[in-house]
Amino acid sequence: MAKFEKGDPRINRKGRPKKGKSLTEFLERALKHERHDGERNKEALAETLIKLAIEDRNMAAIRYIYDRVDGRPKETVELTDGAVDTRLREIMDGDN
Repeated sequence: MAKFEKGDPRINRKGRPKKGKSLTEFLERALKHERHDGERNKEALAETLIKLAIEDRNMAAIRYIYDRVDGRPKETVELTDGAVDTRLREIMDGDN
């Protein structure tokens, strides 16, 4: 892994956002705002998400619901390079 050097453009000069500045925290605060019933707001969001998925056939909403209910599907990688495949078999069989 390369070390960071002075002037490196990959350095995040602002650092991590201050507490209370993330989108998640803004959303949580808005949902729990004293003028609103936080649980009812969450229910309304869930109902809207379900409506988008069912009535509007919104694929992003459908994926989000499936990911939350069933969990994200596991990804598999298929190796087709014979040299890599052979080397992996050697490693798995203990033939270092």
